[in-house]
Amino acid sequence: MTGRPRDASIDDRVLQSTRELLAEVGWDELSVRTVAARAGVGRASINRRWSSKAELVLHAVLGAEPDLGPFEGTDMAGWVAWVVRGSHELFHRPDVRAAVPGLLTALRENEQLRTALWAGFSGPAAELYAQRTGPAQSHDAPSVTLRSHSGRTDADLDARALIAMAAGAALFTSTIATEDDSPELLERIAELLTAAVLPERQGPSTRAAAPNTDTTSPSRS
Repeated sequence: MTGRPRDASIDDRVLQSTRELLAEVGWDELSVRTVAARAGVGRASINRRWSSKAELVLHAVLGAEPDLGPFEGTDMAGWVAWVVRGSHELFHRPDVRAAVPGLLTALRENEQLRTALWAGFSGPAAELYAQRTGPAQSHDAPSVTLRSHSGRTDADLDARALIAMAAGAALFTSTIATEDDSPELLERIAELLTAAVLPERQGPSTRAAAPNTDTTSPSRS
């Protein structure tokens, strides 16, 4: 005998209410009680679905699964561009900005949740990156067959490094370096990260100036 099917509308109302309340009252004032009241559900319904406030908030701001739609049809440069832009958009959302301080503390105290967050946040996108460094790559591109001491391929390590740098930059510019948070800076970050994995795509702003090899002394009149 099976139980009653889970009411998906409850999930939708709870998650929407969580996002709204984060933007309105912030992490500290957010509680299961206030979310339940806004969503019109019982607290027991929320507690059955999410084990903690942090888990509820993460589900509300990130979703159950990452949205990989923007990566469709992109090459490696497009992958990097979306990781940078998507990270910037995420950390600049009002609900996410309100959640970050409390989430950082909660994740520090919950290793299981932290591990699951990073795996879900980086894993699917890293797999797509590895697919773009397959047989069609040039011999100058990163190899996906080499493995580090951790057992990960070079492509997987590259992808996770790029995600960490893009997300870290987005978090920093949304909280600390707000004076430099501009479209120009966002574009430059994307250029630099793209040049790191695709040197042939370097633009004028990312190419280092050629060293001056002329060691002769200037002539005297």
